[in-house]
Amino acid sequence: MADFLRDLIRPAAELPVADVCLVGLPLDYGTVLEGGRGGAAHAPNAIRAELRRYHKTYNLEHNIDLRPLRIADAGNLPLRAARHTDNHATIATELARLLAQYPRVVVLGGSHDGSYSTVRGLHAATGGQPVGGINLDAHADVKDRPGQLSSGTPFGKLLREGLLAGPRFTEIGLHSNLNLQADIDFLHQQQAHVVPLAHVQLDGMPEYMSRALARATAAGPAFVSFDIDCCAQAYAPAVSAPSADGLTPRQATEAAWLAGRAAGVRLFEVMELNPLFDRDQQTARLAATVVAAYLTGVAATLAG
Repeated sequence: MADFLRDLIRPAAELPVADVCLVGLPLDYGTVLEGGRGGAAHAPNAIRAELRRYHKTYNLEHNIDLRPLRIADAGNLPLRAARHTDNHATIATELARLLAQYPRVVVLGGSHDGSYSTVRGLHAATGGQPVGGINLDAHADVKDRPGQLSSGTPFGKLLREGLLAGPRFTEIGLHSNLNLQADIDFLHQQQAHVVPLAHVQLDGMPEYMSRALARATAAGPAFVSFDIDCCAQAYAPAVSAPSADGLTPRQATEAAWLAGRAAGVRLFEVMELNPLFDRDQQTARLAATVVAAYLTGVAATLAG
């Protein structure tokens, strides 16, 4: 009897056909470039440990049985090259390969600059047309720094290079005093959508997430990137750039559940966990809970 999620997860070599594939991004150099705290390279293993330790195959809230899910695990990508750009090339190549093999990929990370290359992999694997996406984050991560791949630049680079369609991109949960006006102006110029944290706190997550998912998936495949620093530090102390204000675990799991229900979301990420600063695995457990919520959403679509 498969009572725990760990009973469903098999190495990718043993499960070449599956509903979801997990892959780890042991990467933190891009966060250090931004002046953040190093340590996010340890995130994949920390998330896996909590995912396997606690989470069961039945979701009471939605009355969903996850046991029909086939979950492959491709392990951690080998990101040990001396050159940062070489590691990003590996990410893009391997994500394209996994997305060509599996209908959905869940990335366990890792500094947020990794999203630049995970999304490049999605772009390559799905026909080379601009993709849609959602970034749940305290920070917009659209800084214009030519030649630099840091955790503050991924979505700006994707928009400027035409890989990400501005009208199909939404930033949700941006904090009031953690973003430059120039970055918000840039997003508006790209016809992207911006949902400040205060709006989510006032109106709830489902309203904004549902709209964002409809836009993102309207004309093709999409990604959802969940930077765990969008959650308040009381819930998520172990992140690269903690903030006192932020989403609650409830809002985080609502977003992940809805992402799992959206058929066009081929890539789902949990980024910027930094286990070196965790308290009793609190943040890793929250990250794993977000992944479990996403998997529950996927299971709901399979159940019809």
